[in-house]
Amino acid sequence: MTKTKQTSSTGAQLLDRAVILLDLVADGGVDGITLKELTERSGLNTATCHRILNTLVGHKLLARDDKKRCYRLGGRMAIYGARAARGPGIISRCEAALTRIRRRTGDTIHLMVRQNHDSVCLDRRDGECVVPTLTGSIGGAVALGVGPGSIAMLAFLDEDEQDFIIRANAARYASYRDLTEEKVRKLIADTRERGYAVDVGELIPGIAGVAVPIFTDGNKASASLGFTLLCAKLVPGSLEQYALMLKEEISMIASQ
Repeated sequence: MTKTKQTSSTGAQLLDRAVILLDLVADGGVDGITLKELTERSGLNTATCHRILNTLVGHKLLARDDKKRCYRLGGRMAIYGARAARGPGIISRCEAALTRIRRRTGDTIHLMVRQNHDSVCLDRRDGECVVPTLTGSIGGAVALGVGPGSIAMLAFLDEDEQDFIIRANAARYASYRDLTEEKVRKLIADTRERGYAVDVGELIPGIAGVAVPIFTDGNKASASLGFTLLCAKLVPGSLEQYALMLKEEISMIASQ
């Protein structure tokens, strides 16, 4: 066998093994699956399995929960899924709205979607002023409960489901300034009352955010549309105006 053929064979074998692991992790659901379980079910040795998993995590195809020592599907998988269904999918339906709002305001606008216990950025348009965001870029993810985009979705889930997600993400909240389970529950209550989520410099100093839920499954919000902008740009009534603009766009999206 020539070197080229050997390389091709090895590459195909690695790809096959990666797909096997992706399938097994997908079957693991929201609870995830451990390295030990993956080695047992895949038939791979621990070193090979661990190496492939690390690569998949690096590409955000998988996410690793170091505390529970398990793996779940990563944020990039949500991106691929949405793009595969681009015709009737949420990205396609929101493209025009994102572009229109960006031109109208000059601010950063983003589309978030729920994936298990995470809020994933599916699409965004950067504003005239570059501002830091919690997710960083398309494909970036944060725990549900972190930031207006995720609170807008979390606030309109069933209470039992909310409680389960908040408890599951509690340890992850500690990475953010003054964010606790109690604070997340208060944000949920405020969001349900006003109909949209806000953050005025609490998570990232000097950066504000406002997000409105998108109801794609009955009364459950599985996506949200939101702004990220400088706090210095806010004047009395700004947040309400931003929320109204988002609601108008979401109404048009829903009518499609």
